[in-house]
Amino acid sequence: MNVKGTDVVVTGGAGAIGSRLVRRVLQLGASSVVVVDDLSSGYEWLLPADARLRLINADVCDLQTLELGVRAPLVFHLAAFFANQNSVDHPADDLHTNGLGTLNTLRWAVDVEARRLVYASAGCSIAGHGIDAPIAEDMPVSLDLDTPYQITKALGEFYCNYFSPQVSTVRCRFFNSYGPGEVPGYYRNVIPNFVWRALHDQTLTITGTGEETRDFIFVDDLVDGLLAAATVDAAHRQAINLGTGLQTKVIDLAQQIIAAVGSRSTIDYVPRRSWDHSLRRQADISRAQSVLRFAPRTNIAEGIRRTVEWFRQERERLESLVSTDEFVTETRT
Repeated sequence: MNVKGTDVVVTGGAGAIGSRLVRRVLQLGASSVVVVDDLSSGYEWLLPADARLRLINADVCDLQTLELGVRAPLVFHLAAFFANQNSVDHPADDLHTNGLGTLNTLRWAVDVEARRLVYASAGCSIAGHGIDAPIAEDMPVSLDLDTPYQITKALGEFYCNYFSPQVSTVRCRFFNSYGPGEVPGYYRNVIPNFVWRALHDQTLTITGTGEETRDFIFVDDLVDGLLAAATVDAAHRQAINLGTGLQTKVIDLAQQIIAAVGSRSTIDYVPRRSWDHSLRRQADISRAQSVLRFAPRTNIAEGIRRTVEWFRQERERLESLVSTDEFVTETRT
C-alpha cells in the first residue's frame, strides 16, 4: 500500500467511504490529495484539516475542465448517484453521474497519465438477483438487473475495460459498506438509518420479512481493499469483490443495533419494494484474498459498536442535518 510521495485524486471524496480513504492516504504519506465532490451527498466537515488536501466543489462530469495540478496520480473514482431507490426515482440524474461521470473521469485519467484508476462498482450490478450462492466475479453478466443504479454501475465497468489499454483500471465491487461518516436520510443505507432511529427510540422499519441477508463490510476494511487495489500490480484490469464473505440477516442487524444503542425501539415490517428481488447476498472474496491479500478485520458487532460511538460523538451536528421523518431503510450494495 505504498502511496508515499504520490498525488491522489478521490472523486466523491467527501462521502463516508471517500473521507475515510482520504484520511488513510494522508497518513500513508501522499504528497497531495485532491477531492472532487459536488457535496450533494458528502460533507466538507468529514474531511481532515491538512495542508496537502484540496477540495474542489464540482460535478464529476466536468472533471476534464478542472485544473487539479496533479501528475501521474492514483485515482479513486467513488463519485456516484446513489442508491437503488434514488435511481428508480431519478434515472436521468443517475445516468448523468454514474454514466457520463465515469466516462469523463476515465478520459481525464488518460489525459493526466494516471498510474491507476480504481472504480467503485457494486456487488449487485453484474450477476443480477436470485443467487443463493456467494457471488463470484466471473459469474455471467446479467441483463436482468433491478434498478438504474445497478445498470449504470455495470456500464462503468464496461467503460473501465474499454479504457484499460490506455490507463490501468481495477473494478472493485462493493457490498454493503457501513461505518462512521455515513449520515442517515431518506435514500441512505439501512445501518445509519437504524442507528439514528434507535438513538431516538423510534421504530425500526424493515422492508420484507427480516430474513433477507446482506454482506456488510466495515468502511475501514473497505478502504484497505481499495488501497490494495490501487497498488498491487496483479489487480490490473480485474474485477474484485470487497465484502466479508458472510451473511447477516436484517432482523439480526436490527436487534444488534437496538442492543448496542440501549434503545427502547421496536421493529415493524412493511412490504418489500417492487424492485428488490434479492433475498440473500454474499460476496465470494477468494479473489480479493489471493490477489490483494485482503482480510476484513472488523466483525459486525465491533463495526456496529464503532458506528454507534461515532453517531454519539457527532449527534449534535447530525441533529442539525437530519430530518426525524420516516426513512426508507435501504439495503443497497
